[in-house]
Amino acid sequence: MQTLHQALLLKKLYLLHSCGFSYCEPQFLAPTQQRFQSQNIGDLKMMVESCKLCAQKSSKPNFGLCNANSKLVFVTLSPLFDEQIRFSSRASIMLKNIIEGVFKLSLKEVSILSLLKCEIPKQSAQVSIESCMGYFLKQLEFCGAKILVILGAETYSYLTKDENSYNGVQGKLLKWNHYAVFPTFALSLLMRQPELKINAHREFLELKRLMGEKNV
Repeated sequence: MQTLHQALLLKKLYLLHSCGFSYCEPQFLAPTQQRFQSQNIGDLKMMVESCKLCAQKSSKPNFGLCNANSKLVFVTLSPLFDEQIRFSSRASIMLKNIIEGVFKLSLKEVSILSLLKCEIPKQSAQVSIESCMGYFLKQLEFCGAKILVILGAETYSYLTKDENSYNGVQGKLLKWNHYAVFPTFALSLLMRQPELKINAHREFLELKRLMGEKNV
C-alpha cells in the first residue's frame, strides 16, 4: 500500500513539475515521512529494498549502513556499497580508513547513508532524490546521530538546497534543520586528486576536535 501511495505521489510531482511548479525543500517533507509505517530499521530496510518508485534506476535499491546510536553519519550522493554492504570499492575502503584511522571509531559507531538509494542517471537525480528523501530522513531518525558529514558539494547542494559557494561552508560545522552538518571533500575528488587528502585530513581532525568539545 505504501509503494502504491508513493507511486501516485511521484506521478503527481511529475505533473506539477511539467506545469512549472518547483519541489519543496527537504525540511517540508516531514508529512511524507510520517506516512512510513516502519517501526524499526529492519522494517525500513525491507521497504527500501522493495522500492520501485524510479523507472530510471540501473541497480537494486541499497539501504547502506544504518546503525542505532551512531556518533557520526557519513552522507554520499549515490550508494557506496554493493548488495552485501561490503567495503569493496576504493571509495568505501578510503572511508573505512578515515572512520577507523582518523576518528578512531568502529563501523558499529557510525552510519553511512546515500541520498539516492539506487544508481540513477545524472539528469534524473533531482527527482529521484525527492523520492528517496523520506527514506533518508527516516534512516536519520533510527541511527540517532546529530552530526552529518556531507561528502562533496553535490551531496551538500541536493540535501540543503544551499546555492552559495561550497568553499564558504566546507570544513565548518553548520546547522541544518535540527542536525549539525559538516561539509567536506567528496571521496571521488580525493581519489582523483590525492594531494587534497592533506586538506581533508585537517578538516576531519577539526571535526574530531569539535566532537570532543561537544562530548559527542
